[in-house]
Amino acid sequence: MIDHIGLAVTDIARSRAFYEAALKPLGYRFIHDATNDVGGTAVMFGVGDEVDFVIADKERP
Repeated sequence: MIDHIGLAVTDIARSRAFYEAALKPLGYRFIHDATNDVGGTAVMFGVGDEVDFVIADKERP
C-alpha cells in the first residue's frame, strides 16, 4: 500500500488549481501548505486529515 506520493512542479499556483479540481471528485481536499526543505512551497492534499498527495516547487521536475 502507498502511504503518500509527491510530485515536483514548476508552477505551484497552476498545479494547485489543477490538482484541487482533479482530486475533488475522488474525495481529496487541500489540507495545508508549508515551506519545503529547499525554500519552496509544498501543498498537501488528502482525504480527512491524512496527507496522501503532495506537490512542491523549487525542485527539479
